[in-house]
Amino acid sequence: MLDHRWKKRFASLACGLCLVGASSSSYAQTFPDKPITIVAPYPPGGATDLYARSVAAGLGEMGQSVIVDNRAGASGIIGADYVSRAAPDGYTMLIGASSMFSVLPLLSKRMDTVYQKIEPVSILGFNPSYVVVPASLPVNTIQELIAFLKQHPGKYGYGSAGAGTSQHVFMELFKQRAGLDLFPVQYKGSSPMVVDLISERVVMAIEQGPAVLSYIKAGKLKALAVTTAKRSEALPNVPTLAETVLPGFEAVTWFALYAPKGVPRNVIDKVVPQIAKTMSSKEVKERLGAVGVEAASSTPEEVVKRQAAETALWKDVIARSKISLED
Repeated sequence: MLDHRWKKRFASLACGLCLVGASSSSYAQTFPDKPITIVAPYPPGGATDLYARSVAAGLGEMGQSVIVDNRAGASGIIGADYVSRAAPDGYTMLIGASSMFSVLPLLSKRMDTVYQKIEPVSILGFNPSYVVVPASLPVNTIQELIAFLKQHPGKYGYGSAGAGTSQHVFMELFKQRAGLDLFPVQYKGSSPMVVDLISERVVMAIEQGPAVLSYIKAGKLKALAVTTAKRSEALPNVPTLAETVLPGFEAVTWFALYAPKGVPRNVIDKVVPQIAKTMSSKEVKERLGAVGVEAASSTPEEVVKRQAAETALWKDVIARSKISLED
């Protein structure tokens, strides 16, 4: 359960979305009248970058240039901190992964402070994550993997893209539900982790589609299950954890667009329908779908609701696993 502090915070955020910018109609009428910057808080080439460039192209249809600014580091905190300090005028926005706002504020005082200075605009999409193992590992089903790991408690490490990332907490939830004894091996991002996974330096990982689909299709990794409630369109023959070994299991990474708190609501109301148009376009759906991503959109209030539910889940997982950013 969320404590009183977090309940007040989500209530405050929801109310702020309703009240901010009540007298800003004249400002909104001229928006945008200068270039917009979209901050991607991870290195170029990953899922965040795909979202950022799709959003940039869509917002560019409003008549101004849109710049993608990659500000990577500290599990996304550096980029988020930069946006939190920007003017609340709609000209600087952030592409944020779900773990940045439902996990990191529970682990980092700095991110907790940043979190209070940022508000959501719209969900952008959902990234299915897969239970993946090296092609050489002598298991071919999720049941066989669990049996194999239970025969060797404490012997193997799993790969994670970094402490406090979705890959980290998804694995800890999987461990808890399956009753496994594995230790985390933290990397600075998905790319080096996947290299070591292929080489069997770690035994498994739960990783997002954009990072592993090409290796799965090339036969270098085996996907044994997907963590979403339903099977992924990208790999329809891969079963869900829920249908095989862990009924009710669901963990999904989603990405959203955020802005500094205080952006006039009338500006947000101009951006949201443009995002909906962009993410529902055939071109964007096909581009993101090619790497296993489901494009989507939402209202700001829907993001707040999803964040609140996931914060409660991950708070419990973090407590049980004793996760810290120093893992």
